[in-house]
Amino acid sequence: MRQHKVGYAVHLDLDDLVHPAGGCAGTGVRELPFLPALERFVESLNSHARLTPDGVSVAGSRIRSSLAVQERMACLRPPSSAALDAPVFITGMPGSGAALLHNLLAEHPGVDAPTLWEFLDPASATTSPDERRALIALGRARTAAGARVTAGRAVGRFREATRPAACHWLLANAFHSPVLAMPYRVPGYADWLEEQDLVPAYAFHRGQLQNVTHRVGGGALVLRDPFHAPHLRDLLRVYPYARVIRLHRDPADLLAATAGISWSQRAAWSFASNPADVGPEWAARLERYFAASEEARTAVGDDAVLDLRHGDVVGDTDRTLRRVAEFIGLPMAPAVERNMLELARSAAVAARGSRHFEPEEFGLSRRQLGFRFAQYRSAFGV
Repeated sequence: MRQHKVGYAVHLDLDDLVHPAGGCAGTGVRELPFLPALERFVESLNSHARLTPDGVSVAGSRIRSSLAVQERMACLRPPSSAALDAPVFITGMPGSGAALLHNLLAEHPGVDAPTLWEFLDPASATTSPDERRALIALGRARTAAGARVTAGRAVGRFREATRPAACHWLLANAFHSPVLAMPYRVPGYADWLEEQDLVPAYAFHRGQLQNVTHRVGGGALVLRDPFHAPHLRDLLRVYPYARVIRLHRDPADLLAATAGISWSQRAAWSFASNPADVGPEWAARLERYFAASEEARTAVGDDAVLDLRHGDVVGDTDRTLRRVAEFIGLPMAPAVERNMLELARSAAVAARGSRHFEPEEFGLSRRQLGFRFAQYRSAFGV
């Protein structure tokens, strides 16, 4: 794998990002409740990410977009939605099968699984046909860029503008999502975030989701994010009647997929992207992720969480779908199940034609990882 050498890194200017005129109702006063998190993120970007000029441009654009969402959400008062009373959250690291399960459930006519284009502008009061087309075009551009950096690899199979998307976009708008550490090397920010109370960020997540479901809604709300599991207590303080589905797989496979995505994204925006650094970084994070997930799980009632293995989703799909449907209270008609199973079969064919990331590409040994994560593997039979 290629290593990107250090060049002349470019920095982001925090003042330039946060001080443009704006504010609710044209007051010029910006309401930025998550400014401390942004300060941490930008400081870490400037200290460690070694961004290229294009990397700075992309990061700056996305930061400004998130700030605009914060500002506009302060002006909105969307009506409450019954769908938010008991949403379903799917959580599992890349490679766990979480995206597959999410997309299978979206085939059910009784499920509302918001798509990428819906999450790209969660603070819009309405979505006209022209706005919808523009957001879908933006979503397609984003997914095409993501597909280019991982071309030929067995990741991102369901990354499309009109398919169910991960709700980490909503937490990222509050600068409180570990997903921000995927495309950028930001150890100071990522370490700090592991220790934070995410209740305010989840409350902001709920506000955005309330607006999205008001604009385009209907059915049981099903969402996913790879990083919900360590924060279940905070999640359930904001969504007290939510149900959670956790996906499990051999950590060597999860780590390879996560490191592969992270390295590929960093290589696109950074002068310094070394796979031998990315692997150990995510191995340590995954170790802490599992420990925090199990600690959080002990504080949650058994009836609120369903644990599934990747092997069950891909190898015993029909029975697993029936278990999930019973858990979330969805009737399963034969025609709906057939549609789900057909999508599962097509996904399996696509997976066989792609090359998987392997731990050895990142300086790691599958055998040693087996020993390192033996307790987790034993607990979940992976």
